[in-house]
Amino acid sequence: MIKKVLILILTMTMAIGAFGQSLEETLSSMAGNNASMYTQPLGDGMGAMMNSGYYHRSRVHKLLGFDISAKVMGIQVGDDEKFFNFSFENAVIEYDLNDIITTYTLEPISISLEDVYKGSNTRVPTISGSIDSIGVIKVNDDHLISVIENQLIGQLTEELGAAGAAVAVGQMSGVITTFVNQLIDLQIPGLGLSYMALPMLQASIGLPIGIELTVRALPEYDIEELGLLSMYGGGVRMSLDQFIPIPLFPLDITAGAFYSQMTIGDVFESKNTSVSLQVGKSINLLIVGVGVYADAGYETSSVSIAYVPDPKMGIGTDPIEFDLETDPGLRYGLGLHIKPVPFTHINLHVAQTPNNLVATMGLAISIR
Repeated sequence: MIKKVLILILTMTMAIGAFGQSLEETLSSMAGNNASMYTQPLGDGMGAMMNSGYYHRSRVHKLLGFDISAKVMGIQVGDDEKFFNFSFENAVIEYDLNDIITTYTLEPISISLEDVYKGSNTRVPTISGSIDSIGVIKVNDDHLISVIENQLIGQLTEELGAAGAAVAVGQMSGVITTFVNQLIDLQIPGLGLSYMALPMLQASIGLPIGIELTVRALPEYDIEELGLLSMYGGGVRMSLDQFIPIPLFPLDITAGAFYSQMTIGDVFESKNTSVSLQVGKSINLLIVGVGVYADAGYETSSVSIAYVPDPKMGIGTDPIEFDLETDPGLRYGLGLHIKPVPFTHINLHVAQTPNNLVATMGLAISIR
């Protein structure tokens, strides 16, 4: 049951394969720079969430104490990350018109995407744009017809002279117009990832000399069209207040280092690291307990994207791979844990990362 709930949350978050066009299909129409801008909110958000939720209090477990927990980390993407300006990056498409123009033997014509879509609005949604917002970059028929006619006149001038070439191309106008009308407008859809949530299963155990070991993972899941999802991670924490030579020191001080990785087929890979310091206090009141803590740390994240471009877009057919490097930097937050009955914990935590505000909620079975 827990596995089904976790996979449902993740599948709804990724929104891959939904709304008629998958992430991979959308990326296939983009060169690397546009694909990077389109998916940047996903890189920022996944990194922020995967670096969250490693602990639910500032104190480490005692020797062989342990907890098993289910957690959900969530973010909201800001409005400034929901759109970007599409760039044509000097992409050029070659067309052979000999199949439709048989009167003369012609060299293939070269048309840049900037000419195809000249003057169109290039502000389009990112992956976090609303699923109702589709950026449409329209073919500029009149400009494109003029570009094609000028190229054909240039090819035929040597054979027919300038005037003769102009007349010949004028006679082809109907064929040229039909060809241009077959070109399609470029549509960039938002996939609705204005909110993202990442579920996690996690376990921690206390080791000698105040060390706590944590491991985390998601059940493997096959995402349609993209491949198998696999996620794992973990880290260590160590009590620092044990080294403070003050009897009954009133605060728990703990340092930790963590790493996690997620892959989805050959399309998506996320790698994340963080180091942090937690300071807080836990109080047990008979069978219930409560604790608060503050934490600060430094995190790095990167997401690798790989896909095969659509050959019709003039950006080649070789696989495109690139990394989304999110801004490394400080994260800081506040947390609350409540023990409503023995051996259970409810945890709430909010953290500000370099790009996102992350909320974490967890439920744990915990001993010692």
